[in-house]
Amino acid sequence: MENFETTRLRVEGWRPSVARRSSRELLIDELTSVLTCTVMRHLPAVLHVEQTRDAIAQWIADRNAETEVLTLRDRTLSTLLGLLILAEIPDNDGRRSLHLGYLFGQAAWGRGYATELVSGLVEQVTSQGTAARIVGGVENANKASARVLEKAGFEKLTLLSNKRQTFFVKTFPQRR
Repeated sequence: MENFETTRLRVEGWRPSVARRSSRELLIDELTSVLTCTVMRHLPAVLHVEQTRDAIAQWIADRNAETEVLTLRDRTLSTLLGLLILAEIPDNDGRRSLHLGYLFGQAAWGRGYATELVSGLVEQVTSQGTAARIVGGVENANKASARVLEKAGFEKLTLLSNKRQTFFVKTFPQRR
């Protein structure tokens, strides 16, 4: 995924920052205030992390090894607001599907950042034409995230959903 911007957000892959010790240390500091118990409460258990520097450093290494992670920063202040996590799922047609996850620190809640992010991601994927679909799962208690996906044109995937989680999909037409 290429870096992109929205009206208020700068979305950048974190690999260059994670590769440099000084910027990785800064990211660990920033994530300490973002990855709180309250923020993680609606996330899958694999994404939960203890609030220690060593645990967050390992969490970064684990995410870096398995997914593409992009930082979500305020375009004006460069403050870390959250993370966008994308896991690639190969498709039979040679394109790819993306499994979407995102989180914002509590200070960013209720300000429309999630809607702006997901809409910006949809625009980016539409312009690149590289993904067949984006799939996102939302814990049923997290009504706000479900609404974000619905506003961005995602549809419920009843077949994959269950009592605990609802899945949504946004499908993109194949370019010719």
